[in-house]
Amino acid sequence: MERKTKYALPWIIYLGSLMGFGLAKFILRGIGVEFRMWVQALLWALAFLFPALLIGYYLTRIKYKVVAAVLTVIYAVLAVIVFLVGFVYFLLKSPEEHDIGSRMLCVTEQSGGDSTNYTYWDKISFFGRKQFEWDEERDIKLLEEKYNMQFEKRSGAYMTEKYPMAAVHILRYPTVSGSEVADDFIENIETYYFKETYEAEGFRTEWSENHLIMKNEAELKQVSKEAAKMISDAIEDPIFEKFPGTLQVQIEIKGSKSVCSLNFSGKKKSTDEERGGDYFTDAEIVEETLEETYNALLYSLEESDRMDQITQDTEEENKNYASRVEEAYDCLYENKLSKQFTTSEKTYNAKGNFYAILGGDTAAYVNKNDIPYEVTVVYDRVSDDGESLLFIMYKKYNEKSDTAAGYSVNAEEGKIEEYDVPWY
Repeated sequence: MERKTKYALPWIIYLGSLMGFGLAKFILRGIGVEFRMWVQALLWALAFLFPALLIGYYLTRIKYKVVAAVLTVIYAVLAVIVFLVGFVYFLLKSPEEHDIGSRMLCVTEQSGGDSTNYTYWDKISFFGRKQFEWDEERDIKLLEEKYNMQFEKRSGAYMTEKYPMAAVHILRYPTVSGSEVADDFIENIETYYFKETYEAEGFRTEWSENHLIMKNEAELKQVSKEAAKMISDAIEDPIFEKFPGTLQVQIEIKGSKSVCSLNFSGKKKSTDEERGGDYFTDAEIVEETLEETYNALLYSLEESDRMDQITQDTEEENKNYASRVEEAYDCLYENKLSKQFTTSEKTYNAKGNFYAILGGDTAAYVNKNDIPYEVTVVYDRVSDDGESLLFIMYKKYNEKSDTAAGYSVNAEEGKIEEYDVPWY
């Protein structure tokens, strides 16, 4: 009888423990509480290992030592293999538990195919967790911990007094350890600044919702200047020192689209020592970046579409060139030359170069009196910094010309500077 009790008692304890665990699990589930994943994994391992070790012990007690040793070794190998395979299977099929801070857990579970189901739990002890649903109070707590400012619910969104122009919506809750709530707060702040600069400066590039749209290469310089200015203004807000912002430029040609993201993060050095957070406040750098994106999109097109686009770009560039030159000349004439010359006739020579005729008179020239002359203003070139257009005024006597003056014109800023032109 003692022998039977000796062998039965461990199994009674084992089965009693399993029943106790099952009963505890049932009772806790009734109040919405579950054991943590590490507890479930530990109990699964013990549920396997206890009988496995007990059976192994029984094998070692076989009367015939050689048989006992052989059976024990074979059994041990098989038991280890079965345990490892079973435990790996358990881990793969079991939900994953992630600590997302503030004594909260996210449990991730595959719900078939590629879809994933996320549930959220409070830690109620070292052993247990209780499921909850997100509500206004929890949302506000997440936002306040992330941004270190107070929020309140208003008109279906969360608002803060510091940024009354930026409504906040929760886009995605944390799912893994170290992650933060995803929301549109920073995006709405940067969009506010972008739009404010866009409207105040009267920019011409197409703007849609929260990005600029570039449709041909001829717009490259203009888009670059405007994008750099929008970032320069937005970056003054210190919030971007902690939370990076992005201005997107969408390039559209021949039905294809590509987005170039211009990231900024306050006036501090980024992880790349050669690139500061204000890297894209430089219009030339923006232009280089947009040009790379544009060319990559251009050369991804079919050859016929690519050649057609190149032709359109060339025509548009020529048109913009003429328009920019005439706009600069109009600025020069209206603000300076019109005070001296009452007429102005714009025209182009046979090579397509712009010049304007301002009239003429007679004057002494090469020791002769009353020599007729004609005053013309000729477009010369773009300034070295690319900001201004240069014009030269000539006095033309009988097919010979003297330089009268040079003018540097920045029509966008209304700046006109006169300079001496060397004459050889």
